[in-house]
Amino acid sequence: MKPLAIALLSGGLDSLLAVRVLQLQSVAIEAIHVQTPFVSSEESAARVADELGVPLTFRRVGEDYVEVLRNPRYGFGKAVNPCLDCHLYMTIMARDMMIERGACCVVSGEILGQRPMSQKRNDLDLLSSRSGLVGRLLRPLSAKLLEPTIPETERLIDRARLCDYAGRGRRPLIDLAETLGVRYVPAPSPGCALTEKTFAPKLRDLFHFNAKATLWDCELVRVGRHFRIDPIHKIVLGRSADDNAKLAELAARDEAVAATLLEPESFLGPNAILCGPVSEDMLQLAGVLMAAYTRQIDPECREVLVLVSRRNASELKRIDVSNMAAARQTHVPLAR
Repeated sequence: MKPLAIALLSGGLDSLLAVRVLQLQSVAIEAIHVQTPFVSSEESAARVADELGVPLTFRRVGEDYVEVLRNPRYGFGKAVNPCLDCHLYMTIMARDMMIERGACCVVSGEILGQRPMSQKRNDLDLLSSRSGLVGRLLRPLSAKLLEPTIPETERLIDRARLCDYAGRGRRPLIDLAETLGVRYVPAPSPGCALTEKTFAPKLRDLFHFNAKATLWDCELVRVGRHFRIDPIHKIVLGRSADDNAKLAELAARDEAVAATLLEPESFLGPNAILCGPVSEDMLQLAGVLMAAYTRQIDPECREVLVLVSRRNASELKRIDVSNMAAARQTHVPLAR
C-alpha cells in the first residue's frame, strides 16, 4: 500500500512541486489549504490540486489565530507579518490532519533560505520541533540539505529522489516544473497583506483600540479606507464595487455585532460600515464621508439620502453634506 502524506498546499509553485516530486515516488497525497483573512489564494490552490489530481481540504484559521497576530511569539517582520508564528499555526493544523488520516508525514514546499523570516535552517528546525513533527515534516525541495525524516529512514520515501534547492531563485523551480511535466505553473502570488508596510497601520490601529478583536474585524481591515474617529468609533468606506459588496456581506454576518451598514440611495458612491455605538452624529459623519469620497456627486450638493441597516432593520436617512469638502480635509484615512 502506498504511504500517505498530508501536504500544505498554498497554491504557489513551491508546494505544487513538493507534491509532484513525491507523486513520482508513488506516495499518496492529501492536501490542506489553510485560509486566513490576509491571503486570497483559494482559487489558485484549487487549480493546483486539480493539476496534481489530489484531494484538497480547505480549513479556516480559528479565533485563536487573532492572538498570533496580536502577540506573535517569534516577532514581526518589517510590517505586521508574524511569518514564523503563522507558519507554525498552519503546520500544526496539517499535523492534526496527518493524525486524523494516519499519514506518515506532513509535506511542505518550504525551501531552505528562501524566506528570511521563516525559512532559515534554525526556523525550519524550530517549526519541526514546536509543531510536534520532528522527523515527520518533510521538505522535498530541500530535503537533501536537511536531516533525513522518519519516512526516509524507513525507506517509505527515497531520499535520493528528493531535491537540494536553496535560496530565492525562481528560475530553477520553473525548470524543475518543466522536467516533471507540470502543465500549470502558478504566477508569483501577490502575497500576504500582512507583509505590506502600508497595510500595517490599519491592523495596529485595530489591536490598539479593540482588545476583543475577532477574525471578523481582521477581515474588515482588508477592505476599503479606514477612518479612526475616536477610541470606540471607526468608519470604513469602500473604494470599489468589490469593496462595496464585501462591506455589505460582512455587515450581514452574525459576527457583525457592532457594525452598521450605510449604502448610498440618491447618489453613486461608497458603502460604509460604522463600527461602534450608533449616534446621529456618527451616522451624519459617515454619510458626509461617503459623499466626500465619490466623484459622482455635485460639489454643490447639500443633501443626500443614505440607507442605514443594522440587525435586519433599515431606514432612510437624510444627510446634510454641505461640509463634505471640510470633512475630507479633517478626516484622513489610515494608510492604504
